[in-house]
Amino acid sequence: MSYGGKGTMATKEELRGIVEQLSDEESLIVLKFARWLLEHEDALTEQEMALLRRGEEQFERDEYVWWRDVKRTEV
Repeated sequence: MSYGGKGTMATKEELRGIVEQLSDEESLIVLKFARWLLEHEDALTEQEMALLRRGEEQFERDEYVWWRDVKRTEV
């Protein structure tokens, strides 16, 4: 699975550095997502990649709403 433009080692080093800065709760979320990625070998389609990039751009512009602010029931 390839996504970014950096080399693999640089990307993994950056990821390690970011993970070290996360809270325990945030680390658990990242761990669950990483496990999900390993279990699902399907590559993203071009459309899915475009949607992912669009979402990242929106997030960088602070154009997002927290899930807890929009959910209707306790989960």
